[in-house]
Amino acid sequence: MSGHKRIIGAVLMVFFSVYSFLSLFSFSISQETSNSYSISSIHKINWGGFAGGILANFLLTITGIGSFPLIFFILLAAVLLILNKISGLKPRPRVYLGMGVFFITFLIFLSGLFVQISYHGFIVSGGGLIGSGMYYYLFRFFGGAGSIIIIILLFLISFYLVFKNIRVGNLIAPFYYLYNLFGKDINIKEIKWLNAGIIINRLNSVISLIKLKIEKRKGLKKRKRSFILNKKLFGGSKEDLIRDLDGKDSIPDDNKAGIGYKPFREKDISFDFVGDRETKIPPISLIDPKDIKNGQKPDKLSLIGNATLIEKKLLDFGVKGKVTGINPGPIITMYEFEPASGVKIGRILSLSEDLTMALKSKPVRITGAIEGKPAVGIEVPNNKRETVYFSEILNSKEFIDSKSLLTIILGKNTTGGNVLFDLAKCPHLLIAGATGAGKSVFINTLVVSLLFKASYEELNFLMIDPKRLELTPFEELPHLICDVVYDAKKASIALKWAVSEMERRYKKMQEAFVKNIEQYNGQLKKQNQKPMPYLVIIIDELSDLMLISQKDVETSIIRLSQMARACGIHLVIATQRPSVNVVTGVVKANMPARIAFLVSSKVDSRTIMDANGAEELLGNGDMLFMPPGQGRLVRIHGSYISEDEIKKVLEFIKEKHFPLSKNELLINEFDKAGNFDRIITDNPDDEIYGEVLNMVESLDGNNISISYIQRRFRIGFNRAARIMEKLKDDGVLAKKGRMLK
Repeated sequence: MSGHKRIIGAVLMVFFSVYSFLSLFSFSISQETSNSYSISSIHKINWGGFAGGILANFLLTITGIGSFPLIFFILLAAVLLILNKISGLKPRPRVYLGMGVFFITFLIFLSGLFVQISYHGFIVSGGGLIGSGMYYYLFRFFGGAGSIIIIILLFLISFYLVFKNIRVGNLIAPFYYLYNLFGKDINIKEIKWLNAGIIINRLNSVISLIKLKIEKRKGLKKRKRSFILNKKLFGGSKEDLIRDLDGKDSIPDDNKAGIGYKPFREKDISFDFVGDRETKIPPISLIDPKDIKNGQKPDKLSLIGNATLIEKKLLDFGVKGKVTGINPGPIITMYEFEPASGVKIGRILSLSEDLTMALKSKPVRITGAIEGKPAVGIEVPNNKRETVYFSEILNSKEFIDSKSLLTIILGKNTTGGNVLFDLAKCPHLLIAGATGAGKSVFINTLVVSLLFKASYEELNFLMIDPKRLELTPFEELPHLICDVVYDAKKASIALKWAVSEMERRYKKMQEAFVKNIEQYNGQLKKQNQKPMPYLVIIIDELSDLMLISQKDVETSIIRLSQMARACGIHLVIATQRPSVNVVTGVVKANMPARIAFLVSSKVDSRTIMDANGAEELLGNGDMLFMPPGQGRLVRIHGSYISEDEIKKVLEFIKEKHFPLSKNELLINEFDKAGNFDRIITDNPDDEIYGEVLNMVESLDGNNISISYIQRRFRIGFNRAARIMEKLKDDGVLAKKGRMLK
């Protein structure tokens, strides 16, 4: 039906409804009609005339006193047609069908309520011939109780057909249109209640609340947790809302896990036979949790407004659907968007930048399908982010109850739940991210987490820091197997020693007929011997090592990553340049657990995580975590630990004056390998020159040569020659009467 025909039809329907109402209102039994009961010669005049009397008589006979609701429904249909022309509102045929079902059911109800009723002297049934006839057959086949149940059921069906999927915005749009049309003649201050935005938000809130309660009663367990927009979110004042959002942290631990995160079971592998171990580990109370008042929780209006904008923007691109859940977090808010049938997820994934522009926010990340839910995750950054403090998670029940010696603190997930991880489950960890993204802070939290779980007898560190800055505070730890390695060339020797240490451990375990370090330490426990400590190798910048000696470093890392798990050796490798030359395919294959901070491009994200997304992170500790054995990425907000808190922990350990765990075999390995010849600078005036000078004094008249210095001090030819030249330049050889050979 065209627009003009629709308006003409609506006007005729309005005329008919008004004319019918006047005819019914002025109807009398004594008026002259074709079915008049009057035998009087005097007849009253109907306001609708002779035709009005006939029409009123017909309506009362067919529908009884239900004629008035019939006129109302005809008038309502006309109004809907007019609104369709003004605002574009297009009621579906289901709406008219629902109105028809309601009217028929209402006639049956009136027939049961009023079997006979007099209207201006005219005796009719409450529902007319239609209502009484249908009520008769209902009562005959289903009885009185059954008829009542069927009537109630028909009423519910009619309400469902009319009000399903009706948007509040469409109902208010015509009035808002008229308001804008005549806005010049209306005082805006006097009609603030006509603000469509406020009315839409509030009515949508009430409707969403009703829908949520209906879904909950249906028992949809898979979607129950996703509907965060519950009564607490919609009810109360703004202050109550902020308090309710703050109370999200008190939800059960099972709900804290968040989307895509699965808790890992930990083994009790603590060495309880280490004597007095509690005094060797810093107490957790050493770092008090901070009073968190640094962030502002998002309010309900902004959450609902963003959800509406997401639906509208996606609809503009032909993606139909609705937001079925909102999960506010400390840094981002997860919106669960359920697409309509036939919509491909790939179309939604390509609209992240369009949503970013529509929401006027930082980069929006679309995670794809949410596991266990028919929805797509849309992560929208909050306007004000909260700082996730290390001390808060350190003092949490999850960390205190953790039994594993290698428990590390990752941070909080998107819903604010604490995320911990057992490093022994990795068994190795690969970290990548641009400068300033939070890698170094994360490594600090990792080391401090381990210090709160294991003593120097249970855990050793081998730290390699080519940047000479990040791991410097840990130089005096008794856990260190050697001094922090700063030289990239020296690091290759340390990694070779780690390979030999791995082989030595496996040889011992082979002799003891055990398969892993836990079983081996179990035997040591029975013999009251010291345990074999775990060894965590931390490399803060892998790319620098690859530039100096890629072959040696890569070979050692591959061997350790392939075999070192069972003997308690674990790698933690970080790099800020995750290119294929640095993070090779073999290295990635043996490191299933990876963490990606903010990177500069999609290529870097795919290199480290085999997927896009790391280039859309927010920085400052925002990360993507790939747990081992799981193909889905988990977004985590890394915790922050200050330098003062690190100093507190290190000073506590330093004051105990624990014996050092330095390994002499590692130190001797440097000299045996002969690689220090390349490490020493061109200046021969070093500690060996003094030893050579003392040797020359003790030789008296014996000859000295370059080859003799090589054999005696185990150094290379070039260095021995330089030392020999310096002895000659200093006049030592001439004074002693030696000959240079």
